[in-house]
Amino acid sequence: MCPHLATSPHTSLCHLSDWFQSDLGSRLIQEQLTVVSSSARRFHGDALLWVGCQSPLVDTVRGCMIRHHFQMLESGFPEVDPDSKEGLDVACFRATAKEIPLANGVLDAVVLHHALEASQDPRTAIRECARVLTDGGRLVVCAFNPLSLWGVRALYGRARPDWTSDLKFVNPYRLLDWLAVLGFEAEPVKYIAYNLPFERTASQAALWRGARNLLSERQAPIGGAYVLTAVKKALASGSEQMRRRVPAGKLAPVAYPKLTARERLETQFERNG
Repeated sequence: MCPHLATSPHTSLCHLSDWFQSDLGSRLIQEQLTVVSSSARRFHGDALLWVGCQSPLVDTVRGCMIRHHFQMLESGFPEVDPDSKEGLDVACFRATAKEIPLANGVLDAVVLHHALEASQDPRTAIRECARVLTDGGRLVVCAFNPLSLWGVRALYGRARPDWTSDLKFVNPYRLLDWLAVLGFEAEPVKYIAYNLPFERTASQAALWRGARNLLSERQAPIGGAYVLTAVKKALASGSEQMRRRVPAGKLAPVAYPKLTARERLETQFERNG
């Protein structure tokens, strides 16, 4: 049972959580569930950590082979409905993504569900995930794409406060760079949410449906959101790194002194006894 902690209703996380209850937010959740559930089938090990304000944890990890599930709630995240955790051993704790209170290499999987946008320092949050993941552990990031109509929509939130006002959309290409530096091997980014970033009428939806399907099929990097999966690679030991860094060279020939005829005969006699 998650401990109850009072949170401010005016935080960006609460606004985002409320938005996920809207029709537009619910459609995005359904698209993400398909992709995240596929990634979760490749999870295995002992411990999984979920970080995010909207947490359909049961649905996304139902088929994964991880024994224990944990959820980290930052200040401002609403509590998870206890009924949604039925059948799973889910332990909740309060912390921030930039300071995860876990030892190094204790997790086999981490899912960041729009936690980067709400983080004050997304790069530090990614570094913390790398620290707590074991070698071979998987990281799944769900985030909004600033290089999309949804990114343009976020500019509106700066002028008129709404659910996007306090969020920092993370460029997927920048995220790939961070992961490469931290020793992750990333899979191709999955772009989703090619629909318009506002509620629309039935006629508007019909007009946009063809373009949306075409963009989704071609995986144009302008989807309103993306899901990125990466695997933490094992670091080579010092000796292995030296062998890789310094290639084996050819042995230099060694000059031996020439023996005289008498010395050769004496040597032969000694061998013959």
